[in-house]
Amino acid sequence: MKSPLPLLAGIAILAALPSTALAWGPEGHAIVADIAEAHLDAHARTEVEHLLALDADGPKQHLDQVSSWPDAIRSQRPETGVYHYVDIPLDAAGYDEARDCHDGKDGHRVAEATCVVAKLPYYVHVLGDAERGAAERLEALKWVVHLTGDLHQPLHDEDHHDKGGNGVALTYNGVATNLHAMWDLGIIEKHYGWQLGWNYSFDHDAVRAKAAELDGQVTDDERRTWAPADVDARIGSEVVDWADEAHALAQTVYAKLPADKPPGWDDAYQDYAWPVIQGQLQKAGVRLGAILNQALD
Repeated sequence: MKSPLPLLAGIAILAALPSTALAWGPEGHAIVADIAEAHLDAHARTEVEHLLALDADGPKQHLDQVSSWPDAIRSQRPETGVYHYVDIPLDAAGYDEARDCHDGKDGHRVAEATCVVAKLPYYVHVLGDAERGAAERLEALKWVVHLTGDLHQPLHDEDHHDKGGNGVALTYNGVATNLHAMWDLGIIEKHYGWQLGWNYSFDHDAVRAKAAELDGQVTDDERRTWAPADVDARIGSEVVDWADEAHALAQTVYAKLPADKPPGWDDAYQDYAWPVIQGQLQKAGVRLGAILNQALD
């Protein structure tokens, strides 16, 4: 059995962050980006390379290098925090825009739709608008990559009055953490034996190799089902379906969590949770690739 120390280091970092800090950790977001990048057509790839080369923080070559940028800028732009999730009540059947998508950064209701279900289509539109400036489209690209990942993290599609599981304290593999941090990073790092490094750094080559493995497990039928040919034309309704899908998974996330946490509960939970996370990373990557190909056509 692998030592839990790499996993625990990553969980400790996440547990120390603000309650709304992340969806997938940097490695999860990178996996989504890597799967998508592997399926860019020639025109989309050229457009992505052109935009990434203009990054003010230094030219980038791969989507995984910008996939966590929206998390990194949240302290400077706190109004964007609500873009990363949607508060669908855990016991609700699914998304309701009037109820779930009008939260401001201060917790008050606002007129505009602010949640990930609204913001992802908005940034897809900006990215695909050739009349927009390159800097604006580059930022939109970063948001599209990131929010597609966020939408597929089940705890970003539910509200159980616990800040997406951040308020559910537990001990996982001997370390005090919370449910959200476990789903962001802990389960992924435990499965692969990874360790999140200083300032959220990670081994990009190792992550790209695992992303390629996950991508290779996806069938052609699954690709067609997960991302229809007209996904961008229907992006508004598609993201609602994806949010509802992840919301249903969130209900099971809570249902599978034992109340008394008997010895070995975390191993049993890992056995349930990893296939769910694997599937969501794969779906997000396939869907992101389709979005980018169509937006940049």
